[in-house]
Amino acid sequence: MENNRHKSICPYCGVGCGLDVNVVNNRIAEVKGLKGYPVNDGDICALAYDLPEVINAEGRLKKPLVRKEKGLTEVGWDEAVSFAAGKLNDIISKYGPNAVAFYGGASNTIEEYYLMNKLMKGLIGTNNVECSTRLCMSSTSIGLVSTIGTDAPPCCYADIELADLFFIAGNNMAVSLPIIFKRVQNQKEKGAKVIVVDPRKSQTAAIADMHIQIRPGTDVALNNAIAHVLLKDGYVDEKSVELYCAGLADLKKHLEAWHPERAAKITNVPKEQIIEAAHAIGKAKSMLTFWFQGYNHSSQAVFKNNTLHNISLLSGNFSRPGAGPLTINGEANALGNRWVGALSTLLPGMRSVLNYEHREEVANYWNTQVDKISPTPGLSIIDTIKGLHSGEVRALWVCATNPAVSLPNANWVEEGLKKADLLIVQDIFHPTETSLLANVVFPATQWGEKTGIFITSERRAELIEKIVDIEGDAKPDYEIIQMVANAMGFKEEFAYNSPEEVFEEFKGLTINRICDMGGVTYDRLRAETGPQLPCPALDHKGTPRLFNDYNFPRLDGRAALLARNYIEPAELPNEKFPFILLTGKSAAHFNTRTRTGRLQHSKNNSKTNYISINPVDAKRMGIAENDKVEAESKRGKVKGVARVLDKTREGVIFMNMHYGDLLGVGKGMLANLVTNNACDMHSKQPELKFCAVNISKIKN
Repeated sequence: MENNRHKSICPYCGVGCGLDVNVVNNRIAEVKGLKGYPVNDGDICALAYDLPEVINAEGRLKKPLVRKEKGLTEVGWDEAVSFAAGKLNDIISKYGPNAVAFYGGASNTIEEYYLMNKLMKGLIGTNNVECSTRLCMSSTSIGLVSTIGTDAPPCCYADIELADLFFIAGNNMAVSLPIIFKRVQNQKEKGAKVIVVDPRKSQTAAIADMHIQIRPGTDVALNNAIAHVLLKDGYVDEKSVELYCAGLADLKKHLEAWHPERAAKITNVPKEQIIEAAHAIGKAKSMLTFWFQGYNHSSQAVFKNNTLHNISLLSGNFSRPGAGPLTINGEANALGNRWVGALSTLLPGMRSVLNYEHREEVANYWNTQVDKISPTPGLSIIDTIKGLHSGEVRALWVCATNPAVSLPNANWVEEGLKKADLLIVQDIFHPTETSLLANVVFPATQWGEKTGIFITSERRAELIEKIVDIEGDAKPDYEIIQMVANAMGFKEEFAYNSPEEVFEEFKGLTINRICDMGGVTYDRLRAETGPQLPCPALDHKGTPRLFNDYNFPRLDGRAALLARNYIEPAELPNEKFPFILLTGKSAAHFNTRTRTGRLQHSKNNSKTNYISINPVDAKRMGIAENDKVEAESKRGKVKGVARVLDKTREGVIFMNMHYGDLLGVGKGMLANLVTNNACDMHSKQPELKFCAVNISKIKN
């Protein structure tokens, strides 16, 4: 019996836990946390522990599928690739390059997204390349760019052990980021204080020294009031702040009107608690801020990010050990995929399609004409669905994600996907709610079966390697992209023999930039813990923290203090739809359950979704625990089982986000049937966390 141990990185959230993987006779037999690894030191969550079962789960795609008269039919690779490439070329010839689009998941590697960017942006000539980070972290990205000049998280996880105050907003990290939560708990036991801003009494709020149970969507008002108190009560060293921040005078004027009494009326947070929170921040020696989708799934998400950064900058909690914004991505390679250009506004190496010099640099590197790279940003994924409805978009290529479940207003999304002349789906399992709609389905390999690089939330580059062979004809995503590109006529531009060759080409576009990977090689990542970027040379140890000299990549070298007004959510409760629906994550599942829904214990324990309702509302409406209930918005209806819990304020209900129609749940329990596809105007991130609904008991 062959028994081998391998180092790897978890393919789920963006924390990037080190894994010790035991392979027995070409099967992943056990996954443990990697002892001594700086991120998790042997700890892992349930999702990582269950990876062996996911790898071997039923429903793996083993052969390509093409839609024929009798439906999706198994075919050979040559036929499937020829079909997809031929249809793409026909659509581009008839409707132009912007009639095609790509949408992928943040579990795709650097190498895979580099190839897709090169194909779409450099050769086809469209910027319609999107990643599921649009749903997750695009607001964080724009928030950082507008405040400090670049999408580069400045902190590292080691700052957790140096902080004496944690400000956690819209982030139930006990469920979504359990390894980071454990480190925060350990630091709290050593005396650090915890402030949690959350509309729910969550597992994270349970450890808080101060739980600010805010009215959903009003974080900008709260942050402005905290900043007002910091300035008014003498906690801001204005001379020092002006040395590293621009905009103080304008912000002070703006904040004059944001006294705690005004914010209290908007947020439903007592003014005394706002003042107490501000004083705790002002007195802290080192404050770390965490935020997550409670901030980013909002039509004012970038403003939430900016005003949170204002608090850190005003209080001096920036660019020092233990202090600053510590943003954790929701998916494994969300930061890496932004840095490789996997949004419709970006180019590889932290470049923008709007910048002529950036387009010229990339065009020269790809040996193509600069005019081939469009100066016009491509479509966001929500605008792509709109384009499918209007006919502007004719083909969509989906890889490692399940938009029929993950996108808001799911009925509208499904209708758009059905209108595509060509829907290509590239995934590890079939059926998914999206693959069932496809014209061609490519079987892909997953973590443990392919090789490539992830960049974690603390800017750490790590290698995931192929450690087992698979049954069937599935191929790595980078190879599938290369095959289609070759069939479209780009053989010379896509003459790669390995993902390592792809990476070596990509990293040339990172040199002398914040994402510099000049010192990163596959051999180095095999031999040691991956360095944090930038890492410009092989003898460079990496960069744990950025901007320690308070020199930010903006024109004047200073960060920006930004005056942001509170804007109400896109859709407010009314007489017909009097409740606010919040959505969130279950500890047992990840995203749309494509992987976790196939686990045996999940099948047994997750046969339905629930709708959590405040006891006062439940009594008034005659709803009891375990009643079958239905929530309705302007967009649709969703069913669930009532959970009567004192977790939310009156008028607010909560559902988990994961439950599409497949994997034993049944139809009509997906929260996204009712959620709103309105977006933040700056980041194009949809407002998945707030919509107006009514709720009623289903009569038997």
